[in-house]
Amino acid sequence: MKIAIIGTKGIPNTYGGFEAFAENISVRLQTQGYNVTVYQPYTENNYLEPFESVSRFGVKVFRYLPKNLQRVHYNLSSLSILQQHNPDVIICCGHSPSIFFPFFSKAFRDKLVVNMDGLEWKREKWGVVARFVLKLSERLAARYSRVMVADSMAVLRYLMSKYRKEAVFIPYGAQFGEGAENDGCTEKYNLTPMEYGLLVARIEPENRIEQAIKAFALLNKKLVVVGGVNTPYGNVLTKRYATNRNVIFAGGIYHLASLNSLRKNCRVYYHGHTAGGTNPSLLDAMAAGCTIVASDNEYNRETLADGGLYFKNNDELMAAIKAIWNFDNNERKTMAQRCDRRVKQQYTWSIVVDKYVNLINSLTNEKA
Repeated sequence: MKIAIIGTKGIPNTYGGFEAFAENISVRLQTQGYNVTVYQPYTENNYLEPFESVSRFGVKVFRYLPKNLQRVHYNLSSLSILQQHNPDVIICCGHSPSIFFPFFSKAFRDKLVVNMDGLEWKREKWGVVARFVLKLSERLAARYSRVMVADSMAVLRYLMSKYRKEAVFIPYGAQFGEGAENDGCTEKYNLTPMEYGLLVARIEPENRIEQAIKAFALLNKKLVVVGGVNTPYGNVLTKRYATNRNVIFAGGIYHLASLNSLRKNCRVYYHGHTAGGTNPSLLDAMAAGCTIVASDNEYNRETLADGGLYFKNNDELMAAIKAIWNFDNNERKTMAQRCDRRVKQQYTWSIVVDKYVNLINSLTNEKA
């Protein structure tokens, strides 16, 4: 059976959540006998070597177009190519390609499984026009796809209430255990184990990066910020805090052992995401045994449950950081056990893949 995955920057993951999803789901489906192809953009060479036996197909993107137009062109080209390749099921990461769904046949649209992600239009970086387009693409995805997938129950409730259409809950998975307690990453950034905070996120306003920087600075504690800073917001923050000795901008790190080294040696893990959905970076922090302080919203509480502390404002954030900093070993161990139990019960990649296999088989009327 031929499965296509579109809507990401490709595999292996060097960007974010959808790319981590595409990498993990494609490799695992391939090992179960599915013929999986990940479609991803290219600007130079259209031949892409397979990754872990997963085929990769390069979709031409014209480098001289503005980035927004590159994305539009990439989405349309991906769908057009898929129409020729004729896969059995198309897993679409995000709903931005749905602007073009109405122009394709119903037979083609009946293959579309759209992972709606969080509520993209709520992200603070978007202006009025972008929010309108995102709301429109969300509505078109709901109307023209075969199945909507929600990665959290909160998003599932929103989709079913908003669009009166059945949706399926399938979360993301967590990466377990790879990486030594210290593989040299702490030395690279001149860090003392258990004497720094950690944040792993895309450097965007809705992830409350600056709120964390200010809180750790006021408490005179080091904070390591992991995430690509080559964004408008990233450029602002790196310039604004260039002389602040308490913040280290480590850039994007995609080597799992290095990330886990930073996670396992941090005193506090900060998760400020507010835009919704089950966030892979939070799951990975839980799997690594981090002691977590998270923004208090329904998405984070659904994922983390009683495995961390929460904050709604700056005062609560600083109080939570202080509390975690003063945890003894037993308190830290208790939090880690709660996270480990929750992840293994709901958020392993084997659970996620099983749910996608069931969905794929139900759509194609084949037995598991």
